[in-house]
Amino acid sequence: MRRLAGLVLALTTTGVLMAGCGDPKVSPEEGAEGTAASRAEVEEAVREVADVARGAGLEVGRLTGGWSVCTPEPPSLEYDAGGGGDPGDLSPAAMVAKVTDALEAAGWKVENAGTDPRPYGVLTRGDLRASVGVSRRYPGQVTVGVVGPCVDTTNEQDDLLGETYDVPLD
Repeated sequence: MRRLAGLVLALTTTGVLMAGCGDPKVSPEEGAEGTAASRAEVEEAVREVADVARGAGLEVGRLTGGWSVCTPEPPSLEYDAGGGGDPGDLSPAAMVAKVTDALEAAGWKVENAGTDPRPYGVLTRGDLRASVGVSRRYPGQVTVGVVGPCVDTTNEQDDLLGETYDVPLD
């Protein structure tokens, strides 16, 4: 009986501790403010990245963004935005290198770059991460994008998932 009481106590304590793991770190209002601020920051940065890429000769078209889950419990989301286009007269690999260099000259720090399995560049600035690479979906195209940090949210922000947003050009 004593062992049974100990087991019940252990299971009860574990259940209480596990129930607390998924509690949001922020209020619904703070989650809404955090997601709005992150989206605005990423969209501003992706417009800048697209402008730099265009200056390097990449024909960047439409920019879009969306939310994805960082951690399910407690809930957090991250916003990313990007687009792509034709590298013009350059090979996709040469354009990736050229855009990576141009972004570095514009103040982004190269974190990683290479050619295997496809040409790519990953750059950072503060909490933002930019990427340049050869598109897997559209062969011959080069993509650019920016992803923001994970933002603490609540279940009220779950309706953001699955939405695609056009990023207006300035």
